[in-house]
Amino acid sequence: MHASDYSATRPLVVLHQGHSRWYPPLLAASLSLDLPLFVYPSQVGPALEAALRGLWPLGFRAAAIEDPGLQALALDLVAHLEAEAAQARRVDLVVPEPSGTRGFYQEALALAQLIRRYALGDQALWLGPLRPELALGLRGLGKVSLMAQSFAQGESFLRLLPSPQQGVVAVSLAQAAGVARQADLILYLGGSLPLGLLQPYHRLIALSPLPAEALRQIGEYVPPEEFQRFHLSALLEPLGYALPPEAFTL
Repeated sequence: MHASDYSATRPLVVLHQGHSRWYPPLLAASLSLDLPLFVYPSQVGPALEAALRGLWPLGFRAAAIEDPGLQALALDLVAHLEAEAAQARRVDLVVPEPSGTRGFYQEALALAQLIRRYALGDQALWLGPLRPELALGLRGLGKVSLMAQSFAQGESFLRLLPSPQQGVVAVSLAQAAGVARQADLILYLGGSLPLGLLQPYHRLIALSPLPAEALRQIGEYVPPEEFQRFHLSALLEPLGYALPPEAFTL
């Protein structure tokens, strides 16, 4: 950052709990690309409302909310909600405006962009915990099926998607095996991963760390670090910075 640019530098605070995975790559990208952002972390604790209320009077550029619990709390603390945040019922970026704070939810956008880059086909199988807040990120796929603990749970998730995208809910391994054979793409969200479902022609996008033994079963693998890069890129978009995911070093 040049000294002449310092007056234009505005703080970007990363609100987190415990260790922050966002702060180091955001700071490194800001410094290497000479962005007019002063990135720093803060464990805001119970003072989230006060922190968000102070963004505009203190001249902050934005607050990136890393902790999922804080994301849910922030939903009711902003004056304006973008459509994606209203549907996801979460906020991961807050931008102060003269009329009040504006809440964004960029993680689903990041998933959509990740799928757009890496999905070879359009038939997907979701494995792992269901995350309704990410449903918007699946809109680019032709059909989404999933494995769930019950039909009711799975169908509740699929109803978040347009009707043509709603695939099959599998509640047993035998049902899931049939669905997996038709899938091009596996979306892995964590938890137990039945290795028998995986095929050499599958491309697997992992949002959580993948068991090492699964790597021998699949054709191609996109690790969770790549998803994090896409998410960090998406967080800076509303601030006017079109950084590619490759700009972030993890």
